[in-house]
Amino acid sequence: MRATGRARGAGGAVLRGLQAVAALVVAVLLLTGCGAGDGEADGAEGGEWAVDHEAAEDFAPEAPGQERTRPDADAEDREVVTTASAEVEVRDVAEAVTSVVEQVEGYGGHVEARRESTDDDGRLSLATLTLRVPAEDLAELLDDLEGLGDVHDLSQRAQDVTGTARDLDARIEALEISVDRLLEIMEQAETSEELLAAETTLSDRQTELESLVSQRDALADQVEMSTLRLELIDGRVAAVRADGFVGGLQSGWNGLLRTADGVLVVAGVLVPWIPVLVVAGVGVGWLVRRDRRRRELRRQAWAGVAVPQAEVAASGTASDEEAVRKEMPDEERPDEEADTGGGAVR
Repeated sequence: MRATGRARGAGGAVLRGLQAVAALVVAVLLLTGCGAGDGEADGAEGGEWAVDHEAAEDFAPEAPGQERTRPDADAEDREVVTTASAEVEVRDVAEAVTSVVEQVEGYGGHVEARRESTDDDGRLSLATLTLRVPAEDLAELLDDLEGLGDVHDLSQRAQDVTGTARDLDARIEALEISVDRLLEIMEQAETSEELLAAETTLSDRQTELESLVSQRDALADQVEMSTLRLELIDGRVAAVRADGFVGGLQSGWNGLLRTADGVLVVAGVLVPWIPVLVVAGVGVGWLVRRDRRRRELRRQAWAGVAVPQAEVAASGTASDEEAVRKEMPDEERPDEEADTGGGAVR
C-alpha cells in the first residue's frame, strides 16, 4: 500500500510538471501568433498605402519636362509680377533710345511711357522710358543693356500674387454662378415685384463681376508683361551728377531753383490780394491813430493842459472833450478863456 501511494505521488508530480510545460508552450505560441498577425496587418496597410501612392503618381498630371515632381509643378503654377529699374550711362542718348525701343519691340513688348530732356545745345541728354516686355524675356533684355553703356543702379523685384489671383478667380466664378441663377429666376418670375427685385440684384452682381474681371485682367497683364523703368543719361550729364563737390554744387543749385519756383508760385497767388490788403491796412492804421489821439486829448483835458482848437477839431474829439469836462468836478474843471492868438481851451 505504501509503495502504491508513493507511485501515485510520483506520477502526480510528473503530470503537474507536464501540464505546466504545456501551458508555457501554449502561451508562447499565442504570443508569437499575435505578433505575426500585427506584422501582417502592418504589412497589409503599408502595401495598401504603397498601391495608393503609386496609383496617385500614375494618374497625377505631370508638369512639362518633369516627372512626377509635385513641388516643381506647384512652382510653375505660381503667378509672379516682376519689375526692374536701371540707369545706363551712354555716349549718345538718342541712339540708345532707338536701340532699346527696337529690342523691346522685337521681344513683343512696347513703350508705355517716355520722357526726354535736352541740353542747352538742343541735344538729347536724358531719356526715361517705361518699358513692358514679356516676363520670360526680361532677364535677356537686362543683359542687353550692357551693350549700351555703363549700367548703374540695376535692381529687380518679384512679387508673388498667386493668392490674389486665386481669390479673384474664386469670386468671379461665384458671381458668374449667381448671375446665371438670377437669370433663371427672372425667367420664372410670376409677378412684377419679383422680376424687379431680380433685375436690381442682377445689375449689382454684373457690375461687381465686371470690376473683378477687370482687376483679374490687369493682374494677368502684369504677370505676363514685366515692367522696366530705364533711364538713359548722357555721359557728360552723369559726370555733373556724380558725387563730390561738383555733384553737391549741382544738387544745391537745383534745390535753389526749386525754391525760387515755389516762391514765385506763392507770389503769384498773393498779388491779386495786395490792393485789398493795402486798403485794409490803411483803414486800420487810421482808426488806430484816431483812437490814440482821442485818448491823448482826453488825458490833456483832464490835466488842464491847453489844447489848440484846430487840433481838437482835426482829431474829431471836441464832443469827447466837452463830455469829459462836464464829468469833471467844478473845482477841478479848468477855466475857459478866449485866446485871441490861437483860441485855446485852458
